[in-house]
Amino acid sequence: MRNPAESEDLHPFSQGGDKLRPYAFTQPLSFMKNSLFLLITFLFCLQSSAAEVNNPPVINVVYPREGQDITAYDSTFIFGSLTPGSELSINGQKVNVHKNGAFIAYLPLQPGDFVFDLIAYNQYGISTKLLKVKVPSPFLPAPKDTLRIEPYGKNPSVDLLLNPGDIIRTGFQGTPGCSALFYIEGLTSFIPMTESYEKTPVYWGEGVWGSWKSEDSVIRKGIYTGVYKLKSTDRIENGKIVFELYKKIENPDSFYYPAEAFFDREKMQVCMLDSAAGRITIKEDLVPRIVELKDTTTIIRTGPQLGYKLLYQPGGIRFLVTGKAGVWLKLRLAENIEGWAREELFNSLPSGTPVPQSNIKLIRTISLNDRTKIRIPLNQKIPYEILQELDPPILTLKLYGGNSDVDWIRYDTRDGIIKEIRWEQPQKGVFELKIYLKQKRFWGYDLYYQGSELNLDIKKEPEIKSRLKGLRICLDPGHSPDPGAVGPTGLEEKVVNLEIANNLKKLLEKNGAEVILTRYGAEEVGIYERADKAVKNNCNILISIHNNALPDGVNPFYDHGTSTYYYHPQSLGLARSIQQALVGKLKLPDEGYYYGNLALSRPHQLLSVLVECAFIMLPEQEELLREDSFQKKIASGIYQGILEFIRGDKND
Repeated sequence: MRNPAESEDLHPFSQGGDKLRPYAFTQPLSFMKNSLFLLITFLFCLQSSAAEVNNPPVINVVYPREGQDITAYDSTFIFGSLTPGSELSINGQKVNVHKNGAFIAYLPLQPGDFVFDLIAYNQYGISTKLLKVKVPSPFLPAPKDTLRIEPYGKNPSVDLLLNPGDIIRTGFQGTPGCSALFYIEGLTSFIPMTESYEKTPVYWGEGVWGSWKSEDSVIRKGIYTGVYKLKSTDRIENGKIVFELYKKIENPDSFYYPAEAFFDREKMQVCMLDSAAGRITIKEDLVPRIVELKDTTTIIRTGPQLGYKLLYQPGGIRFLVTGKAGVWLKLRLAENIEGWAREELFNSLPSGTPVPQSNIKLIRTISLNDRTKIRIPLNQKIPYEILQELDPPILTLKLYGGNSDVDWIRYDTRDGIIKEIRWEQPQKGVFELKIYLKQKRFWGYDLYYQGSELNLDIKKEPEIKSRLKGLRICLDPGHSPDPGAVGPTGLEEKVVNLEIANNLKKLLEKNGAEVILTRYGAEEVGIYERADKAVKNNCNILISIHNNALPDGVNPFYDHGTSTYYYHPQSLGLARSIQQALVGKLKLPDEGYYYGNLALSRPHQLLSVLVECAFIMLPEQEELLREDSFQKKIASGIYQGILEFIRGDKND
């Protein structure tokens, strides 16, 4: 499409050969027509503007959306904008309106279908808006004069494949003050259960960003739990776990219980039976089940849907399966050490495939231009884990299924990174390699297989000659094509992030650094593609630039400011330095630095941090983020943090 600025009918100057000629002298008739058109357009816009001012306020709510499920159940925020100069109340509470019309409020909620009632007014009239959302109910105990087992919270909720010696943990939530039993149909008789009073952890959003008061936790009563350790002779296929909840009563006519409950007159008690959704299968396979990861990088977790245990395990690694919970496989790493991953990530291998293990006979280092490579020949691919210690700098490589037969460790005499390598065998099936470094800091590492040989590359410290010359930095303007967080007046985070990144790029390049961006406009770039760009371009540092918003239920008037996130210990020092410099520049509240399991802070091949500069959801900070001067302040703060980190490295 043609750019209107290049059109002779719209541009005040025409391009003729090598000269610029004013239209007033070259095309007077055209100029007069355009002048008349511009005058009419101006008068029309003036009339439209006046009409808008003379109307009642226009209300625009950015968050929450109509019909949205709110994750908080007691209070949350609502923000948006209305015609500047108007006043606003929501659910009877007066709300402060910023001079540009932006507003944000933090209001109490009620469980169920909840309505925000907005009333805005100015000298020309009143406007109203009803916005409906869905608010969850907190976990409340059943009344004591009833008998019921809640439909939620019955464990196990998925089918379990277990082995003799495993422990079954089961439970449910029901009416407090009762007695409970459970049995496994076709396997056990009734087993007593214990009632406990569970204090649920603080809501994660409040715990991370909020004030974290003790009253934020919720007491859940009527939690009944039971355990059973499987005997060596126990065998069952799809066994059902049945619960019995009962309560002794004196007057059955005054006690309410559902139709599925029954009254035992002999024992003078009301009883209710229910069962867990998950079924139990117990069998001891004489032939071990071995699975192999498909051609992808996989994260092994500490439990189904729980935290990370092993990062980025490549295709071809094999595991012994020792159990199953729903779609999750329980994987044996070593004696009493387990991991979990989804079954769909594996191929099952034929019966008779040996249990994965490898002997380690020798280790050798090779010095390259920008890194030192440690080569470890293995019989086959086995799972690995890397741990870092910063002071002194030590890298520990754990190989699960590894057994030491090490007689030789050969060092490359040209190497300036590694001080010493030691091996340990802390238990059968766990081989540890400790690498002590000469350089003061980690600058990243890579761990990968070539065939069955494991390679660990440790990056050398970059040679920085003056300020940042010799440093290669990747800047990631967060989001796109998704807008990211959106401010009350509609400012999109992705737009601001790119402006900050461009300002920072100029500043870094002016001071000698080589800089690449993960995106240069509004193009779509996948979240993992961004990290890949930094790694493939052999960058030393990755900075992902963002501007923040809070999750439901956290009070934005108390909890907001600047924060920085890291994942690997090697990036902690850089995160601290950037956070300190940014807070000093922006004068916003210091929200601190965080260990954060984020895709853009997880790359281990370089130092990687994610910065949340300001809170775009707050009217005052959204307005600041529109200003070029504030965007440049942010860029200056990040630059200063990087520079101080480098200077600290030189001065150590």
